[in-house]
Amino acid sequence: MVGFGLKKKVFAVGGMTCHHCEMTVEKALLELQGVTSAKANHDAKTVEVQFKGELDLEAVSDKIEKAGYKFLG
Repeated sequence: MVGFGLKKKVFAVGGMTCHHCEMTVEKALLELQGVTSAKANHDAKTVEVQFKGELDLEAVSDKIEKAGYKFLG
C-alpha cells in the first residue's frame, strides 16, 4: 500500500540473480532523496520504488548502474 503523498514506480533491472543482488539495488536506491522504500525482485527482474515528490530517472539509472546492474527502464 502506498502511503498518503507517496508515489510508486516499478523499474526493470537486469543482472540480479539472488537475494544479495536485491539488497544491493535496494540499498543504492534508498540513498536517493525522496525515496522512502525500494523492493527488488530478482526473479521478476524489477524494483518497486516508493517516493515523495519527483523522482529523477537519471539518478535512479545511475545508482543502479553504479551498483553493478543494468537499468532497463
